[in-house]
Amino acid sequence: MAESMSGKSFREIVVPSSPSFKWKEITVNTGASASTLQDLKVPDSCGGYSYLDSGVAQSAVRNRFIYWRTSNDVLELVEQSLDFNLLGSQVRFKFQDTQIFGGVTVWESHGNVIILVATVASVHRLIFPHPSRLQKMDIGYSADQVVQSIFYDASLMTAADSKNMHMLNPGGSVTSHLHSAATYLSRDGEALFSFSSNTGNILLIKMPPPQVQGVVQQFDLRQSTMMQKLFSGLIRSGQEATDSATSMVIQMFRGEVYIFAVCRDHKLRIWSTKTRECILAYNLLECCPNVKHTQNVAGSGHTIKKVLSSDSIDLKLCVYLNFPSKNQFCFVQPHIENGRFVVYDNATVSGTPEDLVDYSVTDEYLWTLWTNQTGESVARVRSMTGSLRGDNWSEVILQPQENSDILVPRHADPREVYLARIFHPRRFNVQDIRKALNVYRRSLDMTVSGEMTLQVNTLKEEVTVAVEDAIRNTAASNELAEEEYYQIQLDQWTKFHSCCVQYQEVGAKMKGLLTDPVTGLVCLIKKGCVTYIRPCDNIEELCLGSGEWTDQPELDPGRKIDVEMLGQCLELIRSKVTDEAGAQFDYCTASQEEIRMLANHMVEELFPEESLLEGSASLKSLCHRIQTIINLPDSIQILLDATDLTSQDDLEVTPMEDGENANHQMSCSRLFTSGTAVEILSATLQQISVTRLSTLRDLLILQEAACQLEDQDGITTDVTNRLHHDLIPRTLNLLQSYMLLKWVSESIVTPSQTSALEFNIRQLASLEINDGSGLSSQQRSNLHNMGLAELFIHAVGGTQARQMLAQTQLMDSEPCATWTVGILGLTKFVSRLIWPMSQHFVFPEFLVGSCQYLQLQEYVRQLSSWCEWHVFSCKFMLGLCYLHFDEPQKAGQCFTAAKEGVANESFLREKLLQTDETNERCLEVLYYLKVLKQFEEFGAPDMVVALANTGISRAEGGDPNLPTLWSKLFKYQLELGHNTDAYTAMISNPDPSRRKDCLRQFLVTLCERGDLEALIGFPYIDLEEEVVNILESRARSVDLLTHNYYDLLYAFHIFRNNFRKAGRIMYEHGTRLGREVPGKRGLERQAQCYLATMNVLRLVKPEYAWIVKPVQKQNIRSKLDDSGSTPKRYLDGEEKQTASQQEMEIMELCDIEKEFMLVDARLRLIQKDTDPALTSGPTPGPDEMVGLLVKAGMYDRAITVCQVFDMKLVTVFESLALRCVKLSRSSSWDNSVVSVTWDWLQENNLALSNLTKDTSATDLAWLLLQHYLEKYEDHTGQYHRCIATKLLAQAFPLPTWLIYSYKGLNTSELLRVYIDFDMLEDAVILTMEYIDAVMDSIRGHESELFNLRGCQQSQTQTAWLPYTSIDQLLIALGDHKHDITHGKLYDSLQNKMATYYDCIS
Repeated sequence: MAESMSGKSFREIVVPSSPSFKWKEITVNTGASASTLQDLKVPDSCGGYSYLDSGVAQSAVRNRFIYWRTSNDVLELVEQSLDFNLLGSQVRFKFQDTQIFGGVTVWESHGNVIILVATVASVHRLIFPHPSRLQKMDIGYSADQVVQSIFYDASLMTAADSKNMHMLNPGGSVTSHLHSAATYLSRDGEALFSFSSNTGNILLIKMPPPQVQGVVQQFDLRQSTMMQKLFSGLIRSGQEATDSATSMVIQMFRGEVYIFAVCRDHKLRIWSTKTRECILAYNLLECCPNVKHTQNVAGSGHTIKKVLSSDSIDLKLCVYLNFPSKNQFCFVQPHIENGRFVVYDNATVSGTPEDLVDYSVTDEYLWTLWTNQTGESVARVRSMTGSLRGDNWSEVILQPQENSDILVPRHADPREVYLARIFHPRRFNVQDIRKALNVYRRSLDMTVSGEMTLQVNTLKEEVTVAVEDAIRNTAASNELAEEEYYQIQLDQWTKFHSCCVQYQEVGAKMKGLLTDPVTGLVCLIKKGCVTYIRPCDNIEELCLGSGEWTDQPELDPGRKIDVEMLGQCLELIRSKVTDEAGAQFDYCTASQEEIRMLANHMVEELFPEESLLEGSASLKSLCHRIQTIINLPDSIQILLDATDLTSQDDLEVTPMEDGENANHQMSCSRLFTSGTAVEILSATLQQISVTRLSTLRDLLILQEAACQLEDQDGITTDVTNRLHHDLIPRTLNLLQSYMLLKWVSESIVTPSQTSALEFNIRQLASLEINDGSGLSSQQRSNLHNMGLAELFIHAVGGTQARQMLAQTQLMDSEPCATWTVGILGLTKFVSRLIWPMSQHFVFPEFLVGSCQYLQLQEYVRQLSSWCEWHVFSCKFMLGLCYLHFDEPQKAGQCFTAAKEGVANESFLREKLLQTDETNERCLEVLYYLKVLKQFEEFGAPDMVVALANTGISRAEGGDPNLPTLWSKLFKYQLELGHNTDAYTAMISNPDPSRRKDCLRQFLVTLCERGDLEALIGFPYIDLEEEVVNILESRARSVDLLTHNYYDLLYAFHIFRNNFRKAGRIMYEHGTRLGREVPGKRGLERQAQCYLATMNVLRLVKPEYAWIVKPVQKQNIRSKLDDSGSTPKRYLDGEEKQTASQQEMEIMELCDIEKEFMLVDARLRLIQKDTDPALTSGPTPGPDEMVGLLVKAGMYDRAITVCQVFDMKLVTVFESLALRCVKLSRSSSWDNSVVSVTWDWLQENNLALSNLTKDTSATDLAWLLLQHYLEKYEDHTGQYHRCIATKLLAQAFPLPTWLIYSYKGLNTSELLRVYIDFDMLEDAVILTMEYIDAVMDSIRGHESELFNLRGCQQSQTQTAWLPYTSIDQLLIALGDHKHDITHGKLYDSLQNKMATYYDCIS
């Protein structure tokens, strides 16, 4: 095991710092003079600290650490967590006018985190709360939760507290020549600071615990012998004693605190802080027998550090000895034997001939940073678990520096290319871009903005503006050709990119190391950032690292050697493939061109035939290396199996108890969830994907080369056949898979507009599937400048990968090496979730949930030509993409093609359909219903129709979802205006209830569109009664002024010759109009309805010319309410029909005509008079209507109403007579009266032939009265009496024509009228005339005036005198005989009566 561990390789992960982090600045006044900073030059230093419980699963400090950097008088402290995002995690202390030594240490003590800082003039104790006090552990923490850092509340008040700082004694030679320091915190909280001086003395400061009252003690630890003391006093200023310490550590050993100092004379001196004496001086040259000749040469770069170990009892130290010719790492261990302090030499390791920057030692590894002769930084590691002899250093694979030269295609815009490059995640720190922008502006004499904007979008705009300004300034004075302008663009963007690269190189300078022996975390602390070191996986180890095959320990040695030799062949090929050739290969792979043809071409270019067939004569030839592989196909098979994530078991599942599984899930749920950790995982995924992609590319080239060797040694026909038919096709599939992984790891998220996000949410809701992204709405709307893989890991990808990791045994140990195990483990599981050839379909679901349709489209495109997994699910996803991009036709094609997989692919069946149905045709129907919802949400009715037709064609007869398909087909055929197709779909629906629903929608829609002819023309078969019910229901429930369903029903019945139903509908329409629509418009429509009703009833036989009068339900209900009874109901709640509800009123044609006459009369009145009283309220009855008509002078219409309702015309004659009287008495010169008279006279039909131009309005009125009397008088003479009474009541004499007419009709009644109005003289004259006419009649003569015929002798007398009236007249005259006139009249009448008696006798 030790052998294999010694060959373990590591790789650097670069994560740019977040632009959102801001420094908290705190300035501490130490009281030092300004010259202190100028006189002394203390080198910059850095370091780190990982919490003690960093590997404990439920700890608040798991994967949490602190690192610092010092520069002059500034101390930068940063707390970092890989499990949580920390708030306020960066603080910068400025110790004014005093430089900081490198002995900064961090301690956990009594619920606090204590940082000890030593400067050239002071010592400081910085106290912060421990994370366990700040963070109450809660299982419910979300992955994106922000936790307060221990530096969140950092302030000057705590830093400048007198208990926590102390000024060194000023003056003297001691303090002015301090050059190194060490710090330590004892168990009781006492802080120790040690300083080394150039005289060999050590200054010891003891600061009491913060909770203990006390004073700071200062001690000077000097040499114990007199000569040494004297010698120390002879040291000149600026010189250093040979025994002066170059580096120190303070550590507790066996209950006592000691200072371990490595000195310039190569000795390790141990000082007791208790006795303040040097108890041991150990010569370190004894550990280095090869360098004993340097005994008299003073060392200047010796360093001592504690070996970070889990062993809390034994203390181990590592001393770096720097000699002019070489350097050594000496591992020593102090012991106490028989009360004496002794030091044992455990091991010695030779370093490399370079300049050491920093080193750190754990039980397993020795980590070192070097600067080579070219000034480049190098990181090396050596395993401490095997043999320490020999040169077993392994160089850490560092991230290559950004290339300042970018190849810009001729068709591309340089601005777009460079902006994408500069602002690509993990490419540049935002601070570096800001600095480069300021320098670029200064170089162009531009004004530099004082505010440091670090927002990516704002910074991108500023960069664009600055470079575009520079381009315009350069090209302002000349008229340039397109090529010249393009070159100026290229030059300016290249210049700015070079500035960014330079600042990146400055910030990438390595300063120190941070190692966590528990979790295995290793960080490189650089000037501008912190990078992380991870173990290499097996492919990286083989191809980039040691070249060993460490994946299968059980593999037999022969096979292992073959695989390692295969790795050497791949290394040879990789060395010959240029960057341009590799880029061309990647392009062909991504664009899915013929890869094998390109591989053959590369074989011909890289290995010409004469070189390829060189055989064993050249050990460097590829041919020789291939021939040294004993079993080439099996070796290739092993390598392919190692890269194929499909063939590996996803989980090494072990049975777990419920509680144990819950603990595993809880411990992994927050593992590597911070933003930094997600970026680390994303970068790791990218590195592994690129490495394996290039490895598979080289492997493909190797196989093609092996096939070209044909019958060379070891390459038989069987081998070539296996390569051709098995291994090369598999290699091509793996190449495509890793190209996909590489694309995912390097792609950028596309931000979406709010409207697109809302549409996407509705789209997912219509699919009835859960949002597969695992992102909140806020996270979806804030996706600027984030990698696609990073977003996936931050969301559902990281969550599921952690769940998979929790089910393995990788995290069982406590404490756990979470970094060593977790980083590759999580990356592996994330890769499998993205891997196209697996059961997982999480990644496309995530792309849909996060609205990344552009990336989803590219994802499907890359898989379309070769991947046989999830083929139809991918087509479905592509359909969603097309739908999102407003291409419904293409989306429909994809959705239709995807139906083939509903029975076989898990996503379509379990996630999309969510059913246990096994019948394939039923599954297809369910699938089409899901797809139809998408097009419904999108608003593409034509596609809904097409897919619904397809679904119906695939459905079985008894499919329960078939009615739904018919309903959707009907709905969208109707929406498209395809009425016939919609009708066919409605009739074809097998579900009666749905058919009725469709019918209702069909009728309403056609009515709203005004397509009434089509509505009426459909046969409806067995739905005709339902059509009538629906239309009647709609007609009775909608406003009569906005929708007219009654006319539609009328036409519907007329079209089917149902005249009585048509009449009933129009009568109901008219009734409602009169009740609900006031005004002239309502009356006109009501009259039209009544006319239509009468017309259709006249078309049927007379015995059937009747309808049932509609009864209002509310009227019936009100009757029930008034009676106090409640309506009876059936069990289902439906109201029973009561007897009162079932009563019917029959309306015959004459009844309708009567109602029409009233409405027509009212209309005529409204046309003549605009009085609001006429237009409001119900229609008046016949009596009232006649009164209104005669008042308006409409005597013809009044007479018609009276005749229809069998009313007498008394009102008409009285009104007309009264008008005539008024006209006769009015002045003929009054134009207003004459005008009004002519107006009402025109309303009546005057068919008189004796009119002349001199006829006045008064004459015409009397003629109208005479005309009516002649036309409508009956034998009773009632209208003559009515007129005579009205005229005489107005004291107006009766017209002659009236008297003559009255005499001929009823002389006796005229006589009574005269008597009633005391017109005795006229009565006597009338009586005498009548008596004469009667006597003439007796004699046989006719009397035309009195309408008497002459009597024959043989006939009985036909006329008799009104004796009663005559007697009344005589009595009245007798009472007034004293009046001469009345006396004469009396006598004349008596005589006439006597004559009459004689005649008849």
